[in-house]
Amino acid sequence: MLGSYLKHIPLSVTTQALLLGLTVGLVTYYTFGKKKYKLPPGPWSLPLLGNILDMNSSIPLYRTLLSWRKTYGPAITIYMGPIRCVVLNDAETVNEALVKKGADYAGRFQTYSMGYISSGFKDIIFSDVTPVWKQLRKIALQGLRQYLYGSKLEEKVFDSTSKVMRRLKEEEGKPIDVEKYIGLLVCNLLHGVCFNKSFDIDDKLFLELMDMFESINEIGNGFWEDVIPPLRKFPTSKFTRITTKFGIFLDFIRSEFQTHKASFSEDDMKDFMDYLIHARRQAAIEDPEIENIITDTHLVHTCSDIFSAGIDTTRQTINWTILLLVAYPEIQTKVQAELDKVLDAGQAPTLNDRERLPYTEAVLHESMRLCPVAPLGLPHSTRCDTTIGEYEIPKGTMVLINYWALHNDPENWKDPEIFSPERLLDTDGKLAPKTMSWLAFSAGRRNCLGETIARPEMHLILAILLRNFTFRCPEGKTLDLTPRGNLAFLAQKAAIIAEERK
Repeated sequence: MLGSYLKHIPLSVTTQALLLGLTVGLVTYYTFGKKKYKLPPGPWSLPLLGNILDMNSSIPLYRTLLSWRKTYGPAITIYMGPIRCVVLNDAETVNEALVKKGADYAGRFQTYSMGYISSGFKDIIFSDVTPVWKQLRKIALQGLRQYLYGSKLEEKVFDSTSKVMRRLKEEEGKPIDVEKYIGLLVCNLLHGVCFNKSFDIDDKLFLELMDMFESINEIGNGFWEDVIPPLRKFPTSKFTRITTKFGIFLDFIRSEFQTHKASFSEDDMKDFMDYLIHARRQAAIEDPEIENIITDTHLVHTCSDIFSAGIDTTRQTINWTILLLVAYPEIQTKVQAELDKVLDAGQAPTLNDRERLPYTEAVLHESMRLCPVAPLGLPHSTRCDTTIGEYEIPKGTMVLINYWALHNDPENWKDPEIFSPERLLDTDGKLAPKTMSWLAFSAGRRNCLGETIARPEMHLILAILLRNFTFRCPEGKTLDLTPRGNLAFLAQKAAIIAEERK
């Protein structure tokens, strides 16, 4: 039986023979050599391959996992090759793991591909919980608050939206790739924060960065290299292609870092990169060893995390929201009516108007519920032997949170497949308190670093765009809102018309 499955793997006969031997060893080890735990139940898995063939199904994994909940319960054990993974599929188990036992589940499960693109886990996103990780996260959060908060956030949003709106007005009446324009808007916002610079829509580097983000998001079911070690010596074309594109992005960050380092002045700090250099120097005054602990590579990857995560999640969320408003024009009209009621003629939205625009906020939150851009998030890891409900979870177990399942749980959401912002408002028309069934930014020690900035940022961007434009399909065209990707949640490419509101 194993032979029939091995043919699905693009390997030589020699490598397949090595894998067969490895399988026998693993089966023996897992059968006789390991402590037995009362793991959550799950579907039957193949030796070595695990449930990988299920993951290659045309049905996205996050949907499959929710359907398995009916059979196995909210906590499910699956295998990604030989890697054991526990998936949490409802609000109660997620709350237990991320909040009540947050320290137990705060680890980051580290794969070969993650280590490769992070230069050995010298970043924040892929690093496990260590003193260096805590220091980098603290520095990054302080830097974001200094350069992307309050009036500075407003200034950056106004600058980036103004440039894009001029472009949209030039293209009025013509179908455009709205995702590209949203990408420019968000990219320039982070480009300004990190490096005090700006792109135009035809800049070669901007287009390369957008192509890189598209490649990263189309990883699909992951890399064979993460579960089949011999492939690390002979990587697949997919691994080579995606890591090469990410390497171009890192070269861009490294170049900016070297430029900032050479011209750095304590009296003239212009951006987030300057702040990272400053923060390390200040820490080194108290502890000279800090420069050996937090290296240039750490600072490059910290900036890379802020730049890439800040751009990709925000641009996808705004893009999905625009597409949903095109598909539901009556909701777009309600948002614009709220904006027109709250704001005077010719007045632009500001951060101070956010509380007076609850329906606009509800639209954004409902978009994030219906279209979570990272439906399974990034893998956690247990830092000790722990439990979930009645089950035992060994130390070092990969743990995935099925955010899509939380956001589409029929026990918590009526007609979850329907786009209905009203569901998120209370009886007074204000945004209702957030629950564990809505976790667009995760929770606990691994929650999104920039949540307190991203929420007002995206609200302001959406308010400015809808204050100035109405988005619609070209005549005779309809939108396909079916997401692309198995592990990602990507919007289909769409041509949209942006009409200036008079």
